[in-house]
Amino acid sequence: MAKAPSYVIRMAGVQDLPRIETLYNTSGTHHFGEKRRPPLMQLFSEHQAYRLIVYDPNHFTTLLAYGEFNIHPNIPVLANDLWLHWLNARFCLDLPLSLLNTIFFNFFICQNEHPTILKDIVTEIFYNEHKVNFLIVTRPARSIKKIDPYESIQEYGQTFYPKYSTLSEQRGLPSVIIINRRDVMPTISFRKALPEDNDDIVEVIDHEEPHLRQQNGDFYIAEELLDSERTGQNELIIVAELAEEIAGLMWLTDKLDVELLAKNFHLERLGNLTRCTPGAKHGRVSFEVISAHTKPYKDLYTESALASKPIKLQGSATTVSSIVPYRASISSTNDDFKLRHSRLISSQFGCIYDELRHGHHYVNAKREMLEISFDLPSDLSDEGYAFEYLKRASSAFLLKMFNLNPRVRMEYTFFFLSAMFGAFPELDYCLIRVPPTVTLSKSQRELIRFFLRTAHRPDSSVSDSLYVAHRCTLFGDLHIFPLRESELDEITAMLRLPPCTKESEQPDGDAESAVSWSVSDMISTEVCQIIDQIFSDVFHNAETEFTCYTIHCGNTQSRTIVGFIVLRPFTDYDALSRKFLLPRDEFHLTHRRGEIVMFKLHPLFQIWCDPIVRSVAMQDNYRELYYFHQFMGVSLPNDLVYNMMPVEPRRVTRNWFPQNDKDGLKRQIDTVDFPKINFFSDHLHVVCHNLLPSKHMGIPSPLVIVGFSDICRAFLRHIIFGWNTKDFANFKRYNCLPLLDITVIVPHGVVEAAYDSDFSCSYCQGSKQCYVSIGSSNPFVKDATHRMDLRHWVQFVPGNLESIDRTEKVIRLSDSCNIHYENLLLLNDIRYGLKDEDSTAPMPYNYAAINYRLDKIILYHKLQNIIERDILCTPIIVYGYGMPVYECINFLVTHGCQPDHITYVQPHIPQMFEQILYSREDAGLDAILVEMVADLGVEIYLSANFSRLIFFPNKATIESVEFQLIPSRNRIILNCDIFINFEESFMCSGFERILLDSGIELANKKIIVNEEYCTNDPNIYAIGQYIAMLPSPNYQYTHTNPQECAEKLAFILNMQGGSTQQRFSKVNMYTGRLPMDYQMVKIVSPQPLLMGQLSSEFMESMTTYHDGDFCRIRLNPKMFVMEIVCVTKKKKSLLFLEYFCGRHVALLNNMRNRWQSGWIENFLDYFEQPWTELLMHERFQDLQLKNRRTLLAILMMDTTTNLYKPENRASLEEAQRKKLEENLIDFVRTYRKEFVNEFALPEEWARGTV
Repeated sequence: MAKAPSYVIRMAGVQDLPRIETLYNTSGTHHFGEKRRPPLMQLFSEHQAYRLIVYDPNHFTTLLAYGEFNIHPNIPVLANDLWLHWLNARFCLDLPLSLLNTIFFNFFICQNEHPTILKDIVTEIFYNEHKVNFLIVTRPARSIKKIDPYESIQEYGQTFYPKYSTLSEQRGLPSVIIINRRDVMPTISFRKALPEDNDDIVEVIDHEEPHLRQQNGDFYIAEELLDSERTGQNELIIVAELAEEIAGLMWLTDKLDVELLAKNFHLERLGNLTRCTPGAKHGRVSFEVISAHTKPYKDLYTESALASKPIKLQGSATTVSSIVPYRASISSTNDDFKLRHSRLISSQFGCIYDELRHGHHYVNAKREMLEISFDLPSDLSDEGYAFEYLKRASSAFLLKMFNLNPRVRMEYTFFFLSAMFGAFPELDYCLIRVPPTVTLSKSQRELIRFFLRTAHRPDSSVSDSLYVAHRCTLFGDLHIFPLRESELDEITAMLRLPPCTKESEQPDGDAESAVSWSVSDMISTEVCQIIDQIFSDVFHNAETEFTCYTIHCGNTQSRTIVGFIVLRPFTDYDALSRKFLLPRDEFHLTHRRGEIVMFKLHPLFQIWCDPIVRSVAMQDNYRELYYFHQFMGVSLPNDLVYNMMPVEPRRVTRNWFPQNDKDGLKRQIDTVDFPKINFFSDHLHVVCHNLLPSKHMGIPSPLVIVGFSDICRAFLRHIIFGWNTKDFANFKRYNCLPLLDITVIVPHGVVEAAYDSDFSCSYCQGSKQCYVSIGSSNPFVKDATHRMDLRHWVQFVPGNLESIDRTEKVIRLSDSCNIHYENLLLLNDIRYGLKDEDSTAPMPYNYAAINYRLDKIILYHKLQNIIERDILCTPIIVYGYGMPVYECINFLVTHGCQPDHITYVQPHIPQMFEQILYSREDAGLDAILVEMVADLGVEIYLSANFSRLIFFPNKATIESVEFQLIPSRNRIILNCDIFINFEESFMCSGFERILLDSGIELANKKIIVNEEYCTNDPNIYAIGQYIAMLPSPNYQYTHTNPQECAEKLAFILNMQGGSTQQRFSKVNMYTGRLPMDYQMVKIVSPQPLLMGQLSSEFMESMTTYHDGDFCRIRLNPKMFVMEIVCVTKKKKSLLFLEYFCGRHVALLNNMRNRWQSGWIENFLDYFEQPWTELLMHERFQDLQLKNRRTLLAILMMDTTTNLYKPENRASLEEAQRKKLEENLIDFVRTYRKEFVNEFALPEEWARGTV
């Protein structure tokens, strides 16, 4: 094996700038290309596709070499997109250069002691760019007498001189040096394995799959080779040799059962993996399959979608008019009425409940006849044996095993894939089957990224995952051309093509370059209108801002359009960066940003996203490309979302002091009716491509999660953006793609409802402030569904948990689905439910507990159902305590339910000290809210604990609810049509039974965990409200910030680096809409210590009430803000108050002293003053760290001074104050452009410019 270099080659970032400057100033170096003079502050303002640095890992501070590569030459007078025309017109070239197979080597500097680095850095580019075959160096005209700096690179390539130049003139003329991939890359040879290779092959396999030797013995490869030779099976074991050592192996076979695969996987868009040559004689076979069709999102939760569902009545038919309204007198002994009423309620609510909580509402499984076409021998006269020929009509082979020598680079997997197709030149597809219990090795994961995963059929009997790669993906040449009007029909056909038909077809043309195209989802009429307007503007508007390019595959004789892209300028970066975590606009005068309007590309070619995007962006001189998917609106298609870098929403909502409602609106144009987008308020998913090399980031440890709680969403978001940092080091170096292997088990409809954007409330007119759409969690959790789409990176499996088999590490679902796990995370704690429910009985149809958005949608449709049909006979009972109860009552009152039709029952609340501040409850506000609800006309029962449910005879609906009054212990029975329960019960009885059966330790319906949140099973973890930590710690670990819980989990599971502390410090919050059009927010800080600390009643409270705004702030004895409560009618976001909870009053501009002096009339206005913007900046924490170091340094400078003397202490404080002021001024000066308010600096006072 070739000896690997002892130095490291990697992408350079801004943080490497000092080392690059040192290399530029080093005397013993040589270079070619334009060398700048240090300082190099503007070096990274110019785009380069690759900036590679080389250093010795043992001497990290010193660089050995630095190189710049780009997709166009560094020639200022030449437009970036015209270099190909310039080369062909200027030089004598005979190479097939194109935009995608060529890259330019623009600059290189290296220390003289390391001459071999140049070749290594060239091969590094070829390793990373599989489509690049030619590397070009442009050499300017030079003096013949001077030393040629390009001699070092010239020996690796071929020099081309200008046309019509003589031999004597060529030495001084400009020229180009072209390095061919095959001339510099190491030679790797492939051959069939021999029995005598057994020891070497087994040694390679042992590095990734050592269990195979234990299962099959030391000579299983030799035995397999001899057995295959003896039986005549067409099994190929191919080994690769590099430097006379085995670099890896692949085990191939062409024995495939096409019928088995077609019956178990959706392979229609891949031609069912058969040969079907246009013009040849074809055979056809048909058999019945079950196909899954995902319903369009518009058909899930809208009123029109549910109104079309038939209502099934139990027993005799009952008309709405036969039910006596609630306002009439009803005899409680009327059994006939009760029976008819219960049947009607169960039929109405049962339809809603059954539809929205079962899988058939979201995915339709239909029986269909699948017809497969395939080639038949031309001399065949009898087509009656079609099934026999189908077995031999496969156009695919199977990769059974793949292993790579650990001393070989991972990029060699691409060369192995090329050799696989070379072993079967007549076959077009390569397949990989991955069993569900297998964890892919690093080399297998690298190989599989060139494959396309296919979907299982609903009745699939094959549990393996199937991955497919096509020959043209590797060997097809890609070309980019501006869209021609003659191609418009083909482009629009790509967009509007219906889903695949039952008949499998292959387009006419060259079979090697032909690609079958299909679109899974129909394009809506509204989107079609926008597309028509765009193409009309492109071809009929001379000043259009759109540019459109088509992507072709094939050679000059035969090309097939495999995709297209539409771009336009993007000018709203400042507005976007206020809601999303993006670098400040440092280079807005030196480059342009573009927006991807549409991007359609065949799935087999999506792995070449980087060179395609780079090439099209070069045409319009874009440095970054953005794409916006609007959840609640119309979005144009983009097939490359998975290959673009997700943009993280801001982790804490900042107050941007908006001036008017138009702030944050995306730029519109007159010629196209784009939907309006407001970056500040709309729910958007944003991805971008910075034209840098893509790199998958993350730790792909397989993990299975049960549940979709707030902590689950926070954990998924934290893992997806684990690579993102405050200095944007990775963002500026790579096109970062999340890498994770997480499966989440959720009930049917929960995830769909969380992302649904088509539900529209008839009362709120689509407002995002509707109770159904608004969430009560902190912004970090809400943005996981409002401003990002977890479904792009996480596999969600809908189903109901049935059992956990800890022995086999398998989770069994109710639909016979089994999921293997290595580590299991239990995050399915709920908030509300019946504590003593019967886990074996289904929940009543007229019972509601609000734990997910799906529960809100179901409650809304139930409420509208009884209101529109006027069948409300008895009140709606709302039971519970806390802010969510009043938010639900406000929803009922504002959505068609009369207040006198509502009964609020509040349980008995014992008077006790609050050891832990709880964001969802507030004893001070509760008394006021009870009076507000009573003034509305709601009937109220206080201190009445839930006792039991009383059912109608059908056992499907609740007739009445029994409560016990405290302290009299008298029982009351209240009839109801809907019972809404807000009693806290963090674990349902069904899940408790599953845990007990699996042997997980519980205590009082809580999971016992240790300080690392691990249960008694080392592979099962749990966190949330339903855990009990033993031994009990002296800090709060429940009702904490979900984001902080996620960070601790990621650290414990080794899915992120760094460190974390056991105690919690981040604040938690609750937001909601209260009756009489009030909104409230309550923000609390966790208790770092519980034992020996005064309860919250002994905290100091400060309150203000001004202009309808009520604010209350609680301070602990150390003068830290532990709680902020704000209730107001103003239509503004209150989430920014999160920045001020947990801070010391001195940091909040001496808030306590100002309040005591009467200088603060309204805390809400106080926290909107300009100085608060400093605390809300992302780098304020860095300023605090710098201040701590400054204070410590001052103390350490003089340890002999007696600080007990007042004069010495005053002198020290004065020195500290001056240093802190200097730090603050430097902070404002550095980030001044990122503030909305203008802050004056001392130098401006001196100049008199303020």
